[in-house]
Amino acid sequence: MTFPKIRFPRIRRARLLMVAMPALAALLLTLATLSIVRSNAAPQATSASAGAPRSTLVAGAGIVEPSGREVAVATPVAGVVREVRVKPGDRVSLGDVLFALDDTILGATLEQRQQDLRAAEIRLAQTEGRVGQLRAEMEAAQGAVEAARADRDEAKDQVETGTQLVGGAMTQRELTRRRNVLRVSEGRLAEATARFEGAKAALALIDPTGPGASWLADRQAIRQAEAALELARRERQRLVIRAPSDGTILAVNIRAGEFALTGGATAPLSMGLLTPLHVRVDIDEADLPRLAPNRGMESRAARAARRGLPNEAIRLRFVRAEPILVNKRSLGGGADERVDTRVLQLIYAVDDPAIDLRPGQLIDVTIDAAPPGEG
Repeated sequence: MTFPKIRFPRIRRARLLMVAMPALAALLLTLATLSIVRSNAAPQATSASAGAPRSTLVAGAGIVEPSGREVAVATPVAGVVREVRVKPGDRVSLGDVLFALDDTILGATLEQRQQDLRAAEIRLAQTEGRVGQLRAEMEAAQGAVEAARADRDEAKDQVETGTQLVGGAMTQRELTRRRNVLRVSEGRLAEATARFEGAKAALALIDPTGPGASWLADRQAIRQAEAALELARRERQRLVIRAPSDGTILAVNIRAGEFALTGGATAPLSMGLLTPLHVRVDIDEADLPRLAPNRGMESRAARAARRGLPNEAIRLRFVRAEPILVNKRSLGGGADERVDTRVLQLIYAVDDPAIDLRPGQLIDVTIDAAPPGEG
């Protein structure tokens, strides 16, 4: 027996949808509320377990570095590398040449500055050489002045005598001649005096005992040439890059013929002091209460293990703790790690040179936690 299909009107189906949709939304809201309640219950469970015994060790990730950290040796000026005198692993001392830039232009500039200094020295020598000549001219002019003055005085006496004898023993014509001789002698005296004063003024300009203005100008020109020469020498010395301290070359990132930049992302050379090596350990800020880094870190044991040797225990000596916390750079992928986690960096020294460690090597470090009550 077959039953006829019951067809609902379209209005009845619309009403069913209007009733089902709110019910479905209410169900989803209930599930979301239960999820939030369960997530909030997790911290309560954690706080409830706070009374459990805490670990006596604090673990951190360490990286081996030179003592004093790695030094990136830069170049003060950009230029083409002429030669590189070191290679990775070389030991260098303070002031040793590491590499040099091309100095063709500065070499020519230095030669020009040396010629300028030589020319200034020659000018000063010429000026000082004229001192003796002008002194001799001044002495000769002074003698001429005295002779002209004597002639003038003689002519003047002749005129005065003739004035008394005119009309008697001397004619008017003779008196006129004597007066003309007086005028000539006075002119010669004025000329000799002018020559003497000119020689005296010229000597005053170049006399180093004065000191004269011309001598001072030539001496200043020498000083300026010397300063320019010293500047050229220093500019040329800047093209030779030397070791800033004792250490070992860790990396060489340039070759002869390449162009070295100033302030580039990669330094031309890096070096550091490998005796002793240091280990920089990152301690998560969540472990700081157990570590208590401000209390007796020197007396707490710290051990390190190289990757692949979990049972190794390299003794570490505490050096210092950095004053500020920094962002954590290495994340292990744990569910409780966040990208905004901060770490305190502790510096330890490896005093045993027989242990094969290299700068940049990652090692695992464990440190004794602070005794209960000191955290």
